[in-house]
Amino acid sequence: MEKRIALLIDAENTSVKYLDGIFKELKNYGTVTYKRMYGDFTNKTLSEWNHKALSYAVVPIQQPRYSTAKNAADIMLVIDAMDIMHTKNVDIFCIVSSDSDFTRLVNRLCDEGMEVIGMGKSDASKTLKAACTIYKNLEIIYGDSDEIETSGQKNTSAVHKVTDIEKNIVSLSEIKKSMIEIVREGENQGIRTGLGGLKSSIQRLYKDFDERNYGYSSMTKLVKELKDFVVTQERSTVYVSLSGLDSNEKSVEDFIIETVKRGPIDLGRLGQMIHAEFPDFDVKSYGYSQLGTFVHNIEGIVVEPIKDGKCAKLA
Repeated sequence: MEKRIALLIDAENTSVKYLDGIFKELKNYGTVTYKRMYGDFTNKTLSEWNHKALSYAVVPIQQPRYSTAKNAADIMLVIDAMDIMHTKNVDIFCIVSSDSDFTRLVNRLCDEGMEVIGMGKSDASKTLKAACTIYKNLEIIYGDSDEIETSGQKNTSAVHKVTDIEKNIVSLSEIKKSMIEIVREGENQGIRTGLGGLKSSIQRLYKDFDERNYGYSSMTKLVKELKDFVVTQERSTVYVSLSGLDSNEKSVEDFIIETVKRGPIDLGRLGQMIHAEFPDFDVKSYGYSQLGTFVHNIEGIVVEPIKDGKCAKLA
């Protein structure tokens, strides 16, 4: 059974041009059963909302401003959200707004076990994004998917879009590090990582993660492009494994062993030498949170405390 979605749009904080993209995106999550938009639609700046919303049967909730200092439409949206929540008739809320004032509402809905899809501009507050189950950048979902990527190649418009929003999203290099950690942890436990599970794990860490933020139309294409992973498909399941890290890890281990053979060495100094020899080295890529743990797990080497820290030496 498809999940039921309550779509609540802060029309005073959102451009009407995003409406088509909003409904197209929500098809991936379920059926929209509540469709409401909030604002003072007597205002000429919102007149286009009245016309455009007719094609989707979105109900306008007319709320005049009683004071220039207060947004009555926001308050009405919050009241309706709480009423809908208590009916238990929906599974997901979609709050369309970039206004950080809705952060507490999102928290409250999540407290009740609701999924909350946030949709807004990429420059919305990090707090609002973090509160949502998933946060979608409206700049990305706006337009056709072929504007993002064609035949596996990022086109000029896609690169331009990514450049416009990249300062407001986590870097792809950080995403890659987290992906490596997740896949590595699974391999250490003898568990294969599915592509869907990998994406879900990344979205739990970075609520606004979307492969389209980086110019890719699918998660598969993004993972393959990173070159650090091997993507294989068995029947209907796609698996992700690490590529090339094992040989790199062996090189780092051999370097550490040869260094320690010359005598005990301070762990901080050892770390500096490793990074000088392997500039891209990141201990987290190998499933460890600290260098000391990584070094201690190399056969024949122990890590012991010293006066000002720790040192590595032969066992």
